[in-house]
Amino acid sequence: MDSDLRQGMLRYYDERAPEYEDAYLRGTGTASIPDPDVFRREATLLTGVVEQFARGRMLDLACGTGYWLPHYAGRCSTITLVDQSSKMLEESRKKTANLGIAGRCAVVEGDVFDHAFSPRSCDSALVGFLLSHVSEDEERRLFEILQSTLDESGRFLILDSAYSPERARFNAKVERQERRLSDGTRFEIYKRYFDRQDIAGWEKYGVTLAIEHFGTVFFAVSGTFGS
Repeated sequence: MDSDLRQGMLRYYDERAPEYEDAYLRGTGTASIPDPDVFRREATLLTGVVEQFARGRMLDLACGTGYWLPHYAGRCSTITLVDQSSKMLEESRKKTANLGIAGRCAVVEGDVFDHAFSPRSCDSALVGFLLSHVSEDEERRLFEILQSTLDESGRFLILDSAYSPERARFNAKVERQERRLSDGTRFEIYKRYFDRQDIAGWEKYGVTLAIEHFGTVFFAVSGTFGS
């Protein structure tokens, strides 16, 4: 992915931060299936998966606005929120304050691939809608980061965009998408979608996987390293 596209994506997420959660709450703000109800329904399903998954020392990679935070915070002893967008992290900080959990949260602004994570420092890791914006080489690097950062018995949960027959009516499997903010400002982002075969292919990284949900627009996959 070229640097101009990467920087454009960062600007997009900075500018979109105040309205980012509309994708889950209103089903708007995406460049795909026009029916908003399907996004709202599946986002609700994902919250249930997140609630059951979380435990112990949580690492939330590409946390964005911290949308999932209220759904897992009660089950976690410490939480590390990581994102490259300062505006997204502003929204996350508001949530930690409103939930009264700022004292057990660390907020890290930076690129996931550049940050030096402490080995075996977390029990669970959430990766929300990051893989669909990175290259296959970066995908391999992300699994390496998860393996080194998770405790030996740690688990990860990946939430991302599903490539379903309905999705295929509106989007290519890998594409550059135009995204618009509510004020009409346009951006271009890199996006790739995942089908079940793609997910099964992650086993090459030495993981054991369980598909918790695979729907029309979203999926949730949990996993551990080793058998």
